[in-house]
Amino acid sequence: MTRKNTNKQYSLRKLKKGTASVAVALSVLGAGLASHHTVQASEDITKMMPILSGVGSAIDSDISADTLAKNMTKPEAIEKTIQVGREYKQGLYDQLVRNKKLEEDLRIKGLLADAASLRAKSAERELQELEVEYNQVEAEKTALESRKAELESALEGAMNFSAEDSARIKALEAEKTALESRKAELESALEGAMNFSAEDSARIKALEAEKTALESRKAELESALEGAMNFSAEDSARIKALEAELAETNAKVEKLEEEKQILEASRKRTNRDLETVRNAKKATEAELAETNAKVEKLEEEKQILEASRKRTNRDLETVRNAKKEVDAELAKLKAEAEALKEQLAKQAQEIEKLKDSKEASPKAPESPKTPEKPEVTPKD
Repeated sequence: MTRKNTNKQYSLRKLKKGTASVAVALSVLGAGLASHHTVQASEDITKMMPILSGVGSAIDSDISADTLAKNMTKPEAIEKTIQVGREYKQGLYDQLVRNKKLEEDLRIKGLLADAASLRAKSAERELQELEVEYNQVEAEKTALESRKAELESALEGAMNFSAEDSARIKALEAEKTALESRKAELESALEGAMNFSAEDSARIKALEAEKTALESRKAELESALEGAMNFSAEDSARIKALEAELAETNAKVEKLEEEKQILEASRKRTNRDLETVRNAKKATEAELAETNAKVEKLEEEKQILEASRKRTNRDLETVRNAKKEVDAELAKLKAEAEALKEQLAKQAQEIEKLKDSKEASPKAPESPKTPEKPEVTPKD
């Protein structure tokens, strides 16, 4: 029996030593996390880092084995510690969900930044195209204005030439009329001279010579007049063509001026849009950089929390195993205590029987043997 009790004491001391570090961790974790179990899931998980960091250092602390064993035999303390561990694990899960949401937001912001960059490039290309088109319109307008000046100069010269030609035509027509009148006079004089005498023959010949000269001059005048008339008609057609071309040129210049104004307004608007896109792109890039920094920081915290979670899971598993061993040891001790109680009860009954036998016997019987003292496991 003594050997059996010694084995029990050795097993209990071994159990106490084996679970000492776990009990320390549970004591610190239970005391620390229990006071913080009301922390909301939305609260920054980093606030719990000092508590978690205390677990590792507490494992190596020097705490009485009796205190550890006493704490290990309290199911409510173990259950409370496990509950706090579950809440902490849920907090880690919530933080993981928030991290995933943040990563999704970061991905969306990256897509928005890419879209803003594409819009900026598109606006720049559109602005370049508008500037090229604007320069083309400017060149075409300059060419048309030069052509307009040439047409106006040619039209002015043609109109001056036409006025001079009209005066010439009028002079030729007046000269023709005078010649025709003179011819008629000569013919009348010649007809009258036919009745004259021979003395007047020289006069007649002179008149005929003058008539011939006048007819030749008349022919020249008619030819010149006809040429002047034809030239005037061609020049009038040319003037009309020039006027039509000038009107068309003026219309094109006005249209180009309108297009120029539209393009200028569009260019200014595009410049404003481009500036807005650039500012938005800068803001998005700054926000993206800030978010990346936050993600990196959260990633570091996530790794720390993941390591802490794994360590906590290992500690909780160790606690569960230790609790099972403690429960088994308690059940075993309880069974042994029941056996001792039964043994004590039997010994008490035997003692009572011996006393009764001694009182009933007239002779002094031999003194009974002293019953063995029941063995009781000493308390640590």
